[in-house]
Amino acid sequence: MGKLKQKFKGATGYHDDSDSVSELSHDESSIHSNTSKSDAFRAKFGNFGKKKKGSDGTASVGSGSRKTYQGHNSRGEASRIGAGLAVTNDKRNTARTSNRSFRGSAASDDTGSTATAKTSRSKKVDEKRLIKDAKSRFNIGLVYLKTGDYAKAQENLEHSLFCHIQVSGHDAKAYTNDAIFAIAGVREKLGDCYVANTAIADKYLAVDHYEESRRLLKSVDPEDAPDNLTEMLQRVEEKLKQPDLRNAAPPKKRPPAHKSNKYQMQGNEKAKKMLGVGVNGGVGAAAATATIPYDRRQKKTIIGELEKIDVLGIGTGIGKGFGVIHEIAHEVADGIHEVAENIKDIIDDSSDEDSIPKTRRLRDAEKFEAAIAHLERDNHRTALNHLISLQEGGSMTSEDFRHQMADSMLKVATSAFEAGKISIATDAYEKAYAVLTHDKDPGDNMKIALRGCIKCHKLLAMETEGIRAYGSAISHRSRVCQLLEEDNRTVPACEQQVKIAHLHGIKEEYAKSAVALSEAIRRLYRGVKSVDNMANDRRDLLIQCHLMQAVFYSKSKKWNEALEQYDEALPLIAKKEGQGSKQYNSASIHKSALLVTIGSHCLAAPIINQYLKLAEFSDPDLIVDDLDHALALDTSAATNLKAGNVDKAIFIFERKLEFVKTLPNNDEMKSDTLHKLGCLHANKNQPKMALPLLNQALSTKKFVFDGKHRSVLETTWAVAATNHTLGDNDKALKEYSVLLEKMSHVKDMPVDSVIIHNSAGKLFFEDGKVDKAIHSFRQALQGADTSNNLQLKSEITLNLANALSTRGEADKAMELYGNLLSTKSLKKTKISYLTRFNKSLLLIKMGEVEKAKGILQKIVDTRSSVANDVRGNIYLTLGNLAVSDGNIDEGLGYFEKSFDVVDDDDLSARAEAKRSMAMAQLGAGQTDKAILILEDVLEDILNSGGKEKAVNILSAEIWNSLARVYKKKGDLPQVKNFSKLALQEYKAELGETNPITLRNVANLQLILLEEAEDLEKSEAKSVIDAAKFELEETLEAFVSLDDPWTYRLDVASLKTNLGFIAIWQGKPKKAKKLVRQIKEIELPPEHTLVRQIMVLEERIEELEMKKKK
Repeated sequence: MGKLKQKFKGATGYHDDSDSVSELSHDESSIHSNTSKSDAFRAKFGNFGKKKKGSDGTASVGSGSRKTYQGHNSRGEASRIGAGLAVTNDKRNTARTSNRSFRGSAASDDTGSTATAKTSRSKKVDEKRLIKDAKSRFNIGLVYLKTGDYAKAQENLEHSLFCHIQVSGHDAKAYTNDAIFAIAGVREKLGDCYVANTAIADKYLAVDHYEESRRLLKSVDPEDAPDNLTEMLQRVEEKLKQPDLRNAAPPKKRPPAHKSNKYQMQGNEKAKKMLGVGVNGGVGAAAATATIPYDRRQKKTIIGELEKIDVLGIGTGIGKGFGVIHEIAHEVADGIHEVAENIKDIIDDSSDEDSIPKTRRLRDAEKFEAAIAHLERDNHRTALNHLISLQEGGSMTSEDFRHQMADSMLKVATSAFEAGKISIATDAYEKAYAVLTHDKDPGDNMKIALRGCIKCHKLLAMETEGIRAYGSAISHRSRVCQLLEEDNRTVPACEQQVKIAHLHGIKEEYAKSAVALSEAIRRLYRGVKSVDNMANDRRDLLIQCHLMQAVFYSKSKKWNEALEQYDEALPLIAKKEGQGSKQYNSASIHKSALLVTIGSHCLAAPIINQYLKLAEFSDPDLIVDDLDHALALDTSAATNLKAGNVDKAIFIFERKLEFVKTLPNNDEMKSDTLHKLGCLHANKNQPKMALPLLNQALSTKKFVFDGKHRSVLETTWAVAATNHTLGDNDKALKEYSVLLEKMSHVKDMPVDSVIIHNSAGKLFFEDGKVDKAIHSFRQALQGADTSNNLQLKSEITLNLANALSTRGEADKAMELYGNLLSTKSLKKTKISYLTRFNKSLLLIKMGEVEKAKGILQKIVDTRSSVANDVRGNIYLTLGNLAVSDGNIDEGLGYFEKSFDVVDDDDLSARAEAKRSMAMAQLGAGQTDKAILILEDVLEDILNSGGKEKAVNILSAEIWNSLARVYKKKGDLPQVKNFSKLALQEYKAELGETNPITLRNVANLQLILLEEAEDLEKSEAKSVIDAAKFELEETLEAFVSLDDPWTYRLDVASLKTNLGFIAIWQGKPKKAKKLVRQIKEIELPPEHTLVRQIMVLEERIEELEMKKKK
């Protein structure tokens, strides 16, 4: 009982203070003004929970209220019962008459009040029965429907529908949303029952129920309804499309209004008997229900109760809210009917009956009535839709009607805004504003509508900006600007224009941004003769417009227009704050940066230098923002670079790096500064200083950006190029491989793809990967064909020709060499001399040595300084040719000339010249002189202090040369020692799978095999087995490189040596198998391997002959 008491207190606990005071003090005036409400209030809360007493003071159980209701004042009760019947059938005029009669009798004496309280208690009892029965019968009907007992299902569902109508009445306009969904659900299940029942051939009753369910659901806009309304409506519409229902006979016409309705008056006979309701009971209950006036102050509490109802659930929660539904259903009707009658009066009084037909006037009144009903239920969108539909009628010609229309729309807007439905409030304010614009004297409503429109559009703009729907935000702010302009509020309207320009800028619609700002500037100048007479708020906004427009013009690459905007803004800022102000300095920095962008470095230098001098004597934070100060340093460095002062530019970037490190979240700016500083050092031929800076920049950018970001790719290229310069081809190839992999997925590459392909091809070529080099060069050449860079295209063509020459495709290489030499624009250029030199090398490989010598001698004899870049290599080539012919002295002379023409700081070229001299002395048998020369080279390398990869590899080459010299002398321990030193360096710098490393492994094993020949067979066996294992591992490594043509000579040499080992082990079959494999490899006829293979075959024959014996 306590729980029930708390429940009812929660349902009606909301009331204002004035009503509370009147009820507690028993003030007569308040009783006459609100009698039925006060009596019901006292009856509900004063006697609730107490035992009911009869006239004799004894306790009675449950029936006292009913007897009192039926026995007291039989004549008055008859009139009230008649009024109840009228409510059921007529719903409007009679209902109001009965309400007034009821309130008058209730106020006449205390006996009426007592009867009212007892009637209310009786109503509650009937109501609880109806609610409980509606819920239980609906669930029972669903069970019968699922089990296939359609007769019982129909009986129980009709019983449930009868209870619904007894609770909520027959006027759908007065239904709450929960009542609508509940009745629609029952109608749907009744339709299912008729469809599934095969005993019923004509399905028109199913169609009738489905259509009624659909009509109820469509009466509420989806925006006002729960989320599952759309699902329910779609389900009903799909059921109406069933083939059996399409052929159903048309439903019967609805009975006239004065006739009783089946579910309202008759219901289910069994249900009436069980509930004890009929003409006297059920209708009397309806009459008692209808006569309680509607109290708007209880709206929020009632709605709160309604939200607890799960109408669309299968029988769960349906009955919980019917008590509240029954309590307000007819109460809402009173207010709705009263407003509707007022509208009818307005239409009838102000409309010309000839111009507006009566049916049209009645239809307009019904629409207005429906709108007010939905507004009472907080169905704001539905209410607004009904009001909008009224604007199409002729009633809008009435000024009173338009006033009532605007007032109702404002109420919808205000209520929707308070409920947080901003979009509905916006539409309602807009419609009200449109209606009021046609009135001559709209009054305060015009201001309310205008301000409501502005406020709602601003809120929607902020909301759409938050979800990055910038197009919608622009639309809303444009409307705000228009409304402010109509209200003659210029500055706020221009502020909206600035925000619109900013939104266009976010969308990269810079032209539209500029147009919006131009319009704002035009408005700011409106009504102002000069800037001097302009108000401060206008002047500030004008400066902001000019500065923003300069930015947008810059992004559109309209440089001159951007400069004009800075020239407009700077004098205004100077007049307002002075030339040393923060805003003035910021604008000056951006202007100087723009001048650098268009190449006017000489104009930018004095502006930026003036700022930097000012910054030296004060804190930069007080002058400009951090980003502007960083931009100033960048601009200053650019002007110094243009002037050729690289050291000053490096100094400025070092200052910027120190400044950036002090800033929070500085990773992006720091990485950019490191990149620029590293590139400056690389440009100054200081790769050792550049590489650490570039590596740090790359690691930072990978942390900040995505791997495909243009900034990351740009620094990756710089790191690759610097590693290539330092001779670290492995790291360079690694970075170039990243670029080659990602460049196809990036539209805006910061580095030309042609340059990337060409650089990668060079690295592949130097690493011995000729096939990959050729592919990269062809990719680069394909891209270069679309450009007009003849120099780059000719360089790529020469690289491709050299790669083809190395691969043995002499004809294709010669064709490319010929194309380059026949290009007139390349005559006497560096490319021309390089082409002739490489062509001569190919001719030497082809055996045309004399022709090659003639080409080389012509280059040597030329006096052009351009040929100096190839003279050193030409002298080396001529010296090697002379040594191969046995002319040692001539060869030494060429090597000395090569040493003299190379630069003193070119350690590699000078070492190569001296190494060639040592090999020439070795050829002449002067091993001691050769050793002295090579030791002198090692000393030069040591004195250079270099520790980079290129220097270490050069040392390994000299150690290999010393090993050859000592082998000539027959000093195998020294040979083995220097070979191991060289192999150790190659493994450290190139890796164990590099072809150069693998060749040195094989050479060391040959030295060990040669050493084993002088050992006893038992001692030599372990050495030979170890050497065999290393050679087999090396062979597998060369095969795994997956380039058979490039490494064919290495494979043939290893198999030949393994064949000799098989002979030593007495395995002629294995040796013959290796020979067969070797013969499948294409070898040059003059190669030394051909002779070794012949010796191997002879050894095999000797071994076989020996075994036969």
